[in-house]
Amino acid sequence: MAHKQPERFKAEQQALRKVQVHFEFQQELMHRVRTEAAHHKLSPSDYVRKVVGLPYSKIQRPRISLSFSEVDMSILADKYSVEPNTLVLKKHVANEIETFFKNR
Repeated sequence: MAHKQPERFKAEQQALRKVQVHFEFQQELMHRVRTEAAHHKLSPSDYVRKVVGLPYSKIQRPRISLSFSEVDMSILADKYSVEPNTLVLKKHVANEIETFFKNR
């Protein structure tokens, strides 16, 4: 008797069949792709998919991901005079970025 896999594994199996392709464009073209993608509220890769006629999806929850090393955490904690706590630092960084762009 065949063993039926749960539905959640089907999407994972399809993802494993995908081939990741990296492109290197000249700096000016990369800048234009990123700018146009942001203007259309798409990631650069989804914008390229749109341009070449492939299916793409709109960003569901726009966000920017940063990785902080222990050294980064220490630098930020000193800068904001707080403990090196990820959630506290996240709040301070978000506030600083919002202020930076409000004043431009």
